[in-house]
Amino acid sequence: MRAESTKAGRSLWARFSIEGAGAALLLAPGLIWNQLSGSHLDLYHRLLPITSVVRVQVLDVAVLWMFAALVLRTLEWAAGRGGTSPPARRDFRILVWALWFGLLAARTIAGLILAQVLSWQQLSAGRAFVLMVAILLAMWLIAPPAYGLAIRGLRFVILLFGFSIVWVLPALVLAGFAHQPHDQAAFRKPAAAAKDPHRRIVWLLFDEMSYDQVFDHRWPGLALPNLDRLRAQSVAFSGVQPDGYFTERIIPSLFLGKPIADARSTEAGDLLYQTARGTPWTTFDPNASLFADAQRNGWTTGVSGDYNPYCRMLENQLDSCSMRLIVFGEHLSRDKTTWRNFIAPAQAGWARAMHERFEPAPSEAEIFAGMMTSVRELVTDDRIDFAFAHLYLPHPPGFYDRKTGKVAIGGSYIDNLALADRSLGDLLQALAQTPSASATTLIVSSDHSWRVGLWRNAFGWTREDELASGHGHFDPRPMLIVRFPGETASVEIARPVPLLAMHDMIGRMIAGQMSDAQQLQAWANKQ
Repeated sequence: MRAESTKAGRSLWARFSIEGAGAALLLAPGLIWNQLSGSHLDLYHRLLPITSVVRVQVLDVAVLWMFAALVLRTLEWAAGRGGTSPPARRDFRILVWALWFGLLAARTIAGLILAQVLSWQQLSAGRAFVLMVAILLAMWLIAPPAYGLAIRGLRFVILLFGFSIVWVLPALVLAGFAHQPHDQAAFRKPAAAAKDPHRRIVWLLFDEMSYDQVFDHRWPGLALPNLDRLRAQSVAFSGVQPDGYFTERIIPSLFLGKPIADARSTEAGDLLYQTARGTPWTTFDPNASLFADAQRNGWTTGVSGDYNPYCRMLENQLDSCSMRLIVFGEHLSRDKTTWRNFIAPAQAGWARAMHERFEPAPSEAEIFAGMMTSVRELVTDDRIDFAFAHLYLPHPPGFYDRKTGKVAIGGSYIDNLALADRSLGDLLQALAQTPSASATTLIVSSDHSWRVGLWRNAFGWTREDELASGHGHFDPRPMLIVRFPGETASVEIARPVPLLAMHDMIGRMIAGQMSDAQQLQAWANKQ
């Protein structure tokens, strides 16, 4: 009898263990989802190495696993013997299962939102909890036997899901000890003083700027004086055909002059791409980029950008670089040991509870100011002949109030457009003070237009966004404006021109084959 009881106890704990593994994975998708993705794009967008953070995620999953197994045993005890079987009468104790599944639903949704897998504005952890509990509670009130069957069914699904821990943990462990480069967030190589004035190209890329919203269907009352002034002295392309939908594909494609249909990353954070679906994966070749072309022509090169790991991608093709990549929340950092990262969330939580400051995260205003400082330093560095700056403006969600002029979370795409115009004005004023201002060609472009379909139901979408977009209308035209030295007239090129043709256009500028509006118009007519 004792042996049978021991065997039954072991069987019970084995079931709790496997079911607990499934519950742990549902509690932790925000921690592990991106690390398990086959594309490895999370690595591409991080400042490497992040192995100490990944090792913490292994520990977190292990702790959640043990926690979930203990919770399940406690829930069975709290629900009473046979608590998940169809009850003969309504027993309040078995409602603990509704609360448990409400918690799992809430944590799963919160994690997928954190991992940017879900972005629907209608979704939230609180709503997921309420909805799950409400459904189960209604079943308990109306049909108690159905409630018991539902609980058993849900537990069985999670039990099956729990077997995936067999490959999830080893995959995380391997990722936690993978070899990754040690990125420099910024570097500056020695460069000789420039002869003044000398030819320069300054390329400002405003992420997600829509030609339609800026010029054709501007929000009533929105003032964009700097963009208007620039257009009045430049060649403006009003019919640019987009090159894609995603920044990590479009900008590298402009650098290479090749279409990129899909992108992924190696385990070392290097970019792989396909030129069309089904074609072989190719490694990004920095020696085939515009920056390598510029160096071969005797130009110095520099980049200041967001989201793409420019200093890693183009380390040997740049004389100056600074990049701002995605950072971890909860005070996790690549610069901390595994143990310090493991206890950082608890320390931060305690500090918040005690109303203390603990390694405070920079505010939106501080992040924006840092970006503008970096870009301004690049475009005003007269030793850099070919300067490319990628600004995360007017990319949603809104983080500016055009009425108060303050940078803070909130606002709309229209507010961000106002900030983009203000930022452009600051950079134009700074550029005008450089010794080579009279010999500088300025390019203002965007990687893609305002992706209304992507953002319309996402967090941060406002009523002003809804009205400005014409209730969901998407105009695909990105921005492209070119101002040559000494140009004062406005020229519009309305014919369709592929955005990807920018690679050839800039290459000709670097080689000295295109230096005025007439040559640019002749080139555009052949596209």
